[in-house]
Amino acid sequence: MNPRHTQEQIGLFPATPTKAAAEVDALRAEAAAARDAAIAGLFTRAVKGIAQFFTAVGTALVTYPERRAAYDRLRTLTDRELADIGLTRSEIVRVFDPEFRVPSRPANTNARPLPSGRPRVA
Repeated sequence: MNPRHTQEQIGLFPATPTKAAAEVDALRAEAAAARDAAIAGLFTRAVKGIAQFFTAVGTALVTYPERRAAYDRLRTLTDRELADIGLTRSEIVRVFDPEFRVPSRPANTNARPLPSGRPRVA
């Protein structure tokens, strides 16, 4: 018992925690667990992002010589040879873009379609 408090004041503050205090403590523990889970999730996503970045850089460095050789081979082709594979000279740069799709047009635009609808191979 604290000598600075009177009996009336001591009666205002119960010694045992009430139901409300237990609920507050439970909410605090729940909030702390949610905060810790959010921090752990953020840390995990950051580490995964950094790992993906280094993987992408490593892949780009490893495949660069092969991609450069293919680019150089395509640049040495004539316009006619490029047309045979369905490309134009301006599309060579875009060939290595992930979104690039070769346009679906016949290689020989002068070919008449067969009765079945397929183009005739010249």
